[in-house]
Formats: sequence, structure tokens, C-alpha cells
Amino acid sequence: MPTPLPPARRPYAALPLLWAAFMLLLTLTPARDMPVTPVWELLSFDTAAHAGVFGVLAALSWFSLRRQRRWPVLAQQATAVVLAGCVAFGALIEVLQYLMAQGRHAEWSDLLGDSIGALLALVLAAVLARRRPVAAWV
Repeated sequence: MPTPLPPARRPYAALPLLWAAFMLLLTLTPARDMPVTPVWELLSFDTAAHAGVFGVLAALSWFSLRRQRRWPVLAQQATAVVLAGCVAFGALIEVLQYLMAQGRHAEWSDLLGDSIGALLALVLAAVLARRRPVAAWV
């Protein structure tokens, strides 16, 4: 049976980075390639979708930062770093959608949904971490 890698050598950044790449693919796909959604469904579904994907990104990133040992300050400040990073990533996506002229357009409501999803995931992660230390999760 192979010996597991020590915590400092495990590739904790892989999952959040792969998820972020998937998010870029979804959010920067030209609008003509996207399925048509009725206007009455757009606001609720769109906001929930943004919150969901950014919640997953925040949870994966928070877990990765808390588990890594190379930069102890990042592990200690993981919640603030991840929230700031998710908001910045959401803003970057909106700017790219605005600049790319692919039939997509930037919306403040998308950035708000991104931020809310990240914040909710971080609150849930903090509650779960109080019940069980992060080091025991994997």
C-alpha cells in the first residue's frame, strides 16, 4: 500500500483551480451557444446558479487554504482571503463578459449572487469547522 503524501505535498490547489476553469468556460461561452431561458425564469435561476457555483468555489478554496501548510498566514486568514478572491473573480468575469462582445453582458446582480454564494459557503464551512477540525476532514 503506497504511503500517503505529507500534508505539505498534497495538491490542494487542484480542485479549486479546476472548478475555476470550468466556471470560466461556462461564463464566457458565447450567448448564441447557450440555451434560451424565459425572462421570467432568468432572475431567480441565474442568481441561484451564480450563488451555487461560487459557493462551491469558495468551499473548495477555503478547504484548500486551511489544509495547506506552506503559508500559515493564508491558512489563518482563509475566510477573508477566499471571500475577497471570489468577489474579485466574479468581478473579473463580469468585466470579461462586458469586453468580449460574445452576446454576454455584465450585470451587478450576477456579482451580487456570486458574493452571496461565496459568503454562505464560508459561513457553512466555519460552522462545520467548529464541529470537526479541518485537519480531520480528509
